[in-house]
Amino acid sequence: MIILPADQPLDWRRPPVITLLLILLNTLIYIVYQGGDQARIEEAQQLYLDGGLLNRERALFVDHLAEREKFDADQRHAIDAMRRQDLATIILRDLEFEDWLHRSPAYQADPAWQQARQKAEAARDRISAQRFGFIPNKFSVQGLFGAMFLHGSFDHLLGNMIFLFICGFALEAALGRWVYLGLYLASGLASHLLWWALDPVWVAGIGASGAVSGLMGMTIGVYGLRKIRFFYWLGPLIGYFKAPALWIFPAWLGKELYGVLLAEDHVNYYAHLGGLAFGFLATWLLHRAGFLKVDEAYLSKEDPDAPFKRELAALDQLIGRFALDQAAPRGLEMLQRYPDRLALLERLYPLAKSRQDKPLLAAVLKQLFALPEQAAALPLLHKLADDVADPQQRLLQHPAVLLHLLQRLIKAGDSTRALAPWRRLCQVTPVPPQLPGLTLQLAKQLGQRQDLRGVGELGQYLRRAFPEAEQTRQLALYQQHLAR
Repeated sequence: MIILPADQPLDWRRPPVITLLLILLNTLIYIVYQGGDQARIEEAQQLYLDGGLLNRERALFVDHLAEREKFDADQRHAIDAMRRQDLATIILRDLEFEDWLHRSPAYQADPAWQQARQKAEAARDRISAQRFGFIPNKFSVQGLFGAMFLHGSFDHLLGNMIFLFICGFALEAALGRWVYLGLYLASGLASHLLWWALDPVWVAGIGASGAVSGLMGMTIGVYGLRKIRFFYWLGPLIGYFKAPALWIFPAWLGKELYGVLLAEDHVNYYAHLGGLAFGFLATWLLHRAGFLKVDEAYLSKEDPDAPFKRELAALDQLIGRFALDQAAPRGLEMLQRYPDRLALLERLYPLAKSRQDKPLLAAVLKQLFALPEQAAALPLLHKLADDVADPQQRLLQHPAVLLHLLQRLIKAGDSTRALAPWRRLCQVTPVPPQLPGLTLQLAKQLGQRQDLRGVGELGQYLRRAFPEAEQTRQLALYQQHLAR
């Protein structure tokens, strides 16, 4: 049975940075660090065999395991008949047998036996699961933290990372990155602590599933009774349904309790149960107490631009009613609260130009020229270039406006429209120091369009105004090249 939240679409404008980093970290640990486990296992196995430990411990282990697991004669024989290398690895990694052996009088009375086993155990403890796995009956802080970043196989890793991404990206957006990360790690710790409290076994547990189960519990705690969409896979049945999030919690909880009580597999249901319960209780209680801030607009799928769109529509109504005395100050105030919005600039530029509103026009042009280079802004730049040629538009004749416009049009490759602000700049006193360089750039663009007349006009200006400039010499050579 699989039931997963599938309510929020992934929005790469708000990338799940922490979720992706967690996936990357888990993957790198598995590939880079755990990739060396086979060599560590072989080293420990060889030390065990070279120390003569298999001959000493084979019968003791078979008897201990058979009594512990209630094996019959055939099962005892199957264990005893295993290959020496395989049996050595099983014995060396059986921590419950190791604990019993360390307390046996025969072992305690034999220093040579102890020395040989200590070497083999030291090598075994360098295996990732032994070093950083969580062993309830051998509690360690490094295991408590480290186990949630280790995995037993690639399939184990892949499954956990898929669930981490599906459950994590929406929670990261709703809770904020650092709160999300803290609750994720705390869920992993809680999952191990519940396992330690309820089932103190000698098995090394690894995997992110406890922390991922915490994300599932956090989802319920965050959404509460809000109705959301879930994906389900129940045998041959696959599809989606909508239900209050809280209603799904008993189903998830029941699945883990069933696993704890009745399942006979190697899944750590205690860890799942601990993470799930902690994730739900932590988010639900903290949210109700007011200590946890949740992005309710994101959960409700509200358009983050909705306030801006509403104000823009209201501005359009004022302009449409020709209430320009109200529209101008409102537009200026909106520019301060919603900077660098092209849609707003496109509304306010004609308004500022028609009213000859110097403060509004200055604010519009400042933001327009500060926009990153993008094709969407070109129509407004084109309009501005056309208006520059109108002698009635005195506010647009300022050298700073002309210079910025010329630079943007040259970068956009619009050499034809760039001629209008260039011609105006040629009449400015004093001439801006950037003009010779911009003239050369513009001439090269016109040359690529085979506009020889335009190139000639620019060359004639440079020879008259800057006869000794390097740009004048370069343009003369360029004109000779075009004439060939």
